This record gives sequence, structure tokens and C-alpha cells, in this order.
Amino acid sequence: MRAGFTTERQSSSASIPHHRNGVLLFGVEYRPDIWEAMTMRIDDLDTPSLVVDLDVLENNVRSLASYCRKHGLKLRPHTKTHKIPAIAKLQLEAGSPGITVAKVGEAEVMAEAGLDDILIAYPVLGRPKLERLTALARECQLAVALDSRTALEGVGWAAKEAGRSVDVLVEFDAGVGRCGVASPAEVVSLAKAATALPGLRFRGILFFMGLLGSGESDPTPVLEGLSRKIESIQKDLQREGLQCVVVSGGNTPMAHHSHEIRGLTEIRSGTYVFNDMNTVNHGACRLTDCALQVVVTVVSNAVPGRAMVDGGSKTFSSDRLSSGSQQGFGYVTQHAEVLFTSMNEEHGYLDLRHSSWKPEVGEKLNIIPNHVCTCVNMHDQIFYHRKGEVLGSWIVEGRGKVR
Repeated sequence: MRAGFTTERQSSSASIPHHRNGVLLFGVEYRPDIWEAMTMRIDDLDTPSLVVDLDVLENNVRSLASYCRKHGLKLRPHTKTHKIPAIAKLQLEAGSPGITVAKVGEAEVMAEAGLDDILIAYPVLGRPKLERLTALARECQLAVALDSRTALEGVGWAAKEAGRSVDVLVEFDAGVGRCGVASPAEVVSLAKAATALPGLRFRGILFFMGLLGSGESDPTPVLEGLSRKIESIQKDLQREGLQCVVVSGGNTPMAHHSHEIRGLTEIRSGTYVFNDMNTVNHGACRLTDCALQVVVTVVSNAVPGRAMVDGGSKTFSSDRLSSGSQQGFGYVTQHAEVLFTSMNEEHGYLDLRHSSWKPEVGEKLNIIPNHVCTCVNMHDQIFYHRKGEVLGSWIVEGRGKVR
């Protein structure tokens, strides 16, 4: 059975029973088209399953939106974390002017759902992608980040074919060494080239922070260095008569320090919507701020000192922690002393040597993943609940959209 939630703002679908009173999100009631009186709890779900606590999700969305309003920043959330149009619409409801995606495929999913202000924070290259970009440009307002003439000329071709303007943000390297030009002169050169191509509008600059400053007892030196780099680029652009309207950056680990970066106009945080053990370990959130958990079942206790669960690398991904001990593949919420030590494709290994817990075969556990973005991308469906009562599910519509 499939039951749809519908309002004027969004539609979603679910394959489980719904509460007869609907779901209340940001003061809007999402009423099921059909419902059954039975109640389903998290422990009733087949495993492994991803579950999201709606109360925590709402708080995460509201909290960062409130911070951005307080400091005069725009929040353009990166939807690579959840890949779900319904959640993107909740973020817009909280005040975001638009969204960020990584790939054209993700942009197509969001545009199909009615989102019409999209930043592709990734170079778009190759005729197949540029033809799809052309179609997207006819549907919504697009901005594309790039750091090369090749990418710029391709986006210019797409804009011309579409007969629509496409915004361009030139990416510079903030010190991570991933993408982005190295010098203000290179930013200016690309910006001038963008203004010379019909259909393109140079709007500003973009950078990726990675983990810059996170985990530091005093991130001020890192933020000060980044501020000076931004100011230098802005001055060089101004001397050439180029207006830098947008300075796009930020991340989740350092999101609440964004106001300390001079010149910044918007942040592209993504992980904050769910959070994970990496954001916990970097001090960016608490365990209670982790909205998403993986429900698994103990499938074996035959080996002394070990329990096996039905979630492995095809459930959690193989990402290790990016800070601290870098041990383990997730946090077992019911037994913090138990270490999730290793995985095969379908098996998760729990080390019980420092625990008095005696697991029963069939017992269910909740595990917070290390890296929620890659975890979500491995699943078709996410269930959502309030206080353990399952209210519905989202289809992960952007799953696997890597092109």
C-alpha cells in the first residue's frame, strides 16, 4: 500500500501506515490521503532501515536558519546530504532562498519537484551534461561554480542554447587543495571571461572549507586568513569594475563561526540537517542533535566477545571518523561502550569485550553513522518518526545521481 502526503507546498509518498491526524512540520499539517488505525513503532521496521526523528530534524533546520538570519547570512543548504525534495522544501520553508547540489542529476531531481533556485557547486563538463544543463536552465534559475575556462565555455554554450541567463561563481582554493584557482588574478581572469560570454552573469566567488578550522581550540587564525583572502579577491575584482555580489562558503563543522568570515554572504551547509558522528567529534553538535540513525538487528552471537548485526559496508559505507580516535564505523546508542569495529558487505562486527551486555539474536539496535551523506546515498527509503512512532517514509529520490 502506498499513501501520499500532500499539501500545496509538497508531496511525498510512503509504503507504511500513517497516523490519522497527519504529520505536523513547521506548523503545516501533512495529512495522509489514506490511513490505517494501526500504529507502527521503530522496532517494528524490517532492518536495516534508516530512521529520522522529526523533532530533531526540525530543530536542526530551524537552529541554523535562525543563526543565519541573526547574522545577515543566506543559508543555501547542500542537498547532497538528504537527496530528498521534501526535506529541501522544509529548508526553504525555514527561510532558505534556494539550494545547493553537487551534480546535474541532483539538480534535475530537485527541479522536477518544483525547486527553482539551484546552485550546482561543481564543474559541469562534457556534452551530455551540458545538454541537460540547457534543459535545466529553461526551468529554473541556475548558478554554476567553476574554476577553468573549459568549464566556463561549456556553461556559456548551455546558456546560449537555453536562451536564458546562468549565473557563474568562480571557485578559489581556501586552503583545502581540492578545487579552486590559487590566486586573485586567476579569479579576475575567469570573471572577466564570464562577463564576455552572452548568457552568463558573473555573480561572485565560492570556496570549500572542508575541515578548515574545525576541531581547533581557537579557529580565529584560520578564519582571519580566509577573510583576508576574500578581501584581496574582492578588491582586485572591484579594480576591474566587476561586482562581487555573492561570496559562498561555509560548512557544517564551522557553520556557527560563519559570521567571523568577513565578506561571506551565504553558507552551503548540508550535514547539519541530520548530523553524524563526524559532526559530533568535531564539536559541531551533540549526540542528541543526530536526527538519523540506522536500525539493525543482531543476527549472531555465536562468537565469544562478538555480536554480528545485519548492516555492513552496503548499509553504512566504509567511511571512518575524520577526527579523534578514528576508530569504529558508528555509535551504538543503546550501548556506548560497544565498539563497531569492522564490516563486510552485509555484516557489522560489534566488539563486546568491554561490555556486560549479553545480546540476544533478533535484538534491535540503533547506530549513528560516521558519515551520514554516504550512508543515505546507499538507501532507497528513509522512515520518519516522532517519539518512536513511525509516521511515514521518504523515497531518496536523488540516490545514485552522480552524473
